[in-house]
Amino acid sequence: MLLETLLPMFALLGLATLLQTLSGFGFGLMVVSSFTLFGILPLTATTFVVSFLSLFNSVSLVIKNTEQINRRAFTILLLSGIPFMGIGYALLEYLSVGMATWLNLLLGFAILSCCGLLLVKRKHAKPSGRAYGFTIAGALGGLLGGLFSTFGPPVVFQCYRQTWPINEIRLTLLAVFSVTSLIRLAIIPFGTLPSKDVLISAVLAIPVILVFTRLGRILAARVPASSVRLLALTMLALSGVTLIVKNINF
Repeated sequence: MLLETLLPMFALLGLATLLQTLSGFGFGLMVVSSFTLFGILPLTATTFVVSFLSLFNSVSLVIKNTEQINRRAFTILLLSGIPFMGIGYALLEYLSVGMATWLNLLLGFAILSCCGLLLVKRKHAKPSGRAYGFTIAGALGGLLGGLFSTFGPPVVFQCYRQTWPINEIRLTLLAVFSVTSLIRLAIIPFGTLPSKDVLISAVLAIPVILVFTRLGRILAARVPASSVRLLALTMLALSGVTLIVKNINF
């Protein structure tokens, strides 16, 4: 892969990792939207990169803190989400062949919808620990995860509605994202396989993810979380609107 492609790719991955570490959400959405806007990689390749690199943000932390995972929610979210991941992935494969405009429009609207969900503050949302709430969140997350490798927003919304300790919410989300990333990587052989260049670039990006994750943890104590959250949501919303405008024929 050419250096002029790798450099902006690593820069965007670093920015997405930094914002995710500081705000707690958005890595997949940020990478997918920015890579699509700037034409870094095809969407099918981008979703592979997101699934692969997401593991380096979550797996080690989950393994060390399995006792803090809400196992009931974890199980329901996965059981409801996995079948819809298959549906979403099949839809991605179908739309990516000759229907890129519709796929980009769908991505734009999905990003704006996710921003809306993430804007809902915890104190303004009523707790709902019923199984159907987690089932719906898991299904919606699975569909988004299959399409764009972004399982998060519906699941984040549902978990943050609960009155659990914040660490339980965080570890449950990380556990769900770790497993769904692994599952999404496992179903890739049934669709468009990443090229050798994409595989190499994903491996080369691992140090970028680790360095910016560390940098984010250092900055977390000095930067107001609310400011970072607002910046992340603003960037996502702008990318969503831009994707829609670029792909609508007036």
